[in-house]
Amino acid sequence: MAATKRFFELRELLDTLSPLLTIQDISKLTQTSRAMKTQWLPFLYRNLNMTYYSRGKRLLRSADAKLALGRNIRHVRLLKLGLCEMVYVYNSMLAFIDFTSPDVRPDTTPAWLPLPDRQTFHVVPLPPMTQLRQLEVHFDRSKDNTNCPYLMSSIHNSRVNLAQVCWVALQSSNLVDLTLRSIVIKDIRDLRLLMMTLTGLTRLKTLRLSVLAIPTKWSSWGSAIFFSCSTTLYLLQIYMQDIFTDRHLTYADRIVERVNTDQNHRFNSELVEDNSEVMSPVLRTERLVNLKELALWEMDKSTTAQDVVALFIHCPNIETLTLSNIRGSYDTEVVAQMAGQLCPHIRQINCRGWQGDGRTKQLPFRIMSAIPEQGLQEINCYSSSFILNDVVARKSFARHSNTLHTVVFESCVGINSRSLSVLLAECPKLEVLQVTWVDHMRGPTLHLEDAVAIPWGSTNFRRLSLTIGIPVIEPFHASEQPYYMRKGPIVLTDAESVRFALLEKLYKQIGSLVELEHLDLRVDMVNTLGESFDDTTYEHLSFPGLLSLSDKRTGRVGYLDLLSGLMKLKELRGSVYARADETEKTMSMREVVWLDHFWPELELAEFFFENEPVSMPFKWLQDQRDSPPLQLHVSRP
Repeated sequence: MAATKRFFELRELLDTLSPLLTIQDISKLTQTSRAMKTQWLPFLYRNLNMTYYSRGKRLLRSADAKLALGRNIRHVRLLKLGLCEMVYVYNSMLAFIDFTSPDVRPDTTPAWLPLPDRQTFHVVPLPPMTQLRQLEVHFDRSKDNTNCPYLMSSIHNSRVNLAQVCWVALQSSNLVDLTLRSIVIKDIRDLRLLMMTLTGLTRLKTLRLSVLAIPTKWSSWGSAIFFSCSTTLYLLQIYMQDIFTDRHLTYADRIVERVNTDQNHRFNSELVEDNSEVMSPVLRTERLVNLKELALWEMDKSTTAQDVVALFIHCPNIETLTLSNIRGSYDTEVVAQMAGQLCPHIRQINCRGWQGDGRTKQLPFRIMSAIPEQGLQEINCYSSSFILNDVVARKSFARHSNTLHTVVFESCVGINSRSLSVLLAECPKLEVLQVTWVDHMRGPTLHLEDAVAIPWGSTNFRRLSLTIGIPVIEPFHASEQPYYMRKGPIVLTDAESVRFALLEKLYKQIGSLVELEHLDLRVDMVNTLGESFDDTTYEHLSFPGLLSLSDKRTGRVGYLDLLSGLMKLKELRGSVYARADETEKTMSMREVVWLDHFWPELELAEFFFENEPVSMPFKWLQDQRDSPPLQLHVSRP
């Protein structure tokens, strides 16, 4: 055999190259020769995305595709399925058993196993996926499956779908990663079936579940799932959703009611409990010593401190803790102290939809205060409501000042200005600080006085997103014009001089952040009480003097040169609209040339709204930056 041929047949070469190639690349390789097809075909089927969402096509839309899948199913290691695809795979695996073992006794199959659908099209038998390691199933019923060429009637029966996916998972002996999105649990029988399945998956390392269930059952059912998981788990995420808010599920239930599903399945949607079919599994008593990441589900008002602490007892080594809304009348301090003692290795805290009641709004920060000092590295909060003031901030954030590098508050409320000032002053290792919200909401504002009251502790920022509350200066006379509209020499009023002195301090502070790559600065115009004006949006505003150069001849102020140290800046977002009242008068070719010289890495700046024509100076700037092209329109991150 030639040396070149032996080289291209090396298994190590194939394993090294395959992760670097796209599916299209591998497909082209299989078409070059028979030898290449033999070598590369298994890699074509290693990672399969069979969901309808992948480029709007269905992988199983042709008979040839189904036959090819049947021949290569043994190579599959990662499999993503939509609802229709999961039902098809289930029926195909049953067909394989019937084909290879026609005399199998009914009592050897689980009593809860649904009968196959009545097929009106060709089903290719699929053998067990012995190499399958990662399974992801999306039970999204919002997608229109009417024209699916392999649509089966059981997709409307959520109880049947649960049993189908449980059986498919149990047939995959090497499964280590399981994700089930929007799976439905209606009653104790469904819960037991899921618990039994999780108990049987003894090699599982990663489990992600989002469950549609009755809100009053979230606490108890979530705990039941938690105590059914294998001790091999490394990551566990459980999310609860209100079953009554899913209108697509309601529609599917109505279809099931109209159709006599008992003719196709051994149980129907009205069955509540049958102990002869699904017995309650023995709950785990051993601790999850391998668990590093835990996402707790939303819990109802019946939750007690003992309920929450019981979970922490079983997770002594977690490093990442995600909190959903945990309602109840529990003692926040007790829960926080126990979390700190039982889980001393927490390095990251995440909050999603955290609301809390009363003092429970502070639970995430009390946990920060309870875990060992200088341990926390990251806190990320989304769509949450807190009570965070400067006192709480000093107790929680300052405790981890030398390790905390990332703080994110996205679409959060209840965070006052002084707490943000404490963050900036007390955390010298901060690299990421994001305090943002969606366009139609009002979020936390850092008042200008608080922003410059104390020097910032960190100069390591790579990403900074802040909203600065700038006081409005009311004119003494109706005829008085803003400073940028006056003819030179411009003389500032006392109020303007005071405000510009504070702004200059802020701009100098930002200009000292030489590692900064992403800057999102928003203006919030406030009155003397710090209250926002409802008729202003940050996108139509600009920071006074920030994007203009000073002009000694006219006396016009400008502080753009204070940002000359931001040589690594890639993105500029927020209140930087080039056609705002001020910037339209003050930004000229002179400022644009400055941008080109001092911000060589700039790739995106939100100077214009979407589809808005770019002015001539900025067209010149775009011409200077053809590779990569410079984006100058508003772009959502």
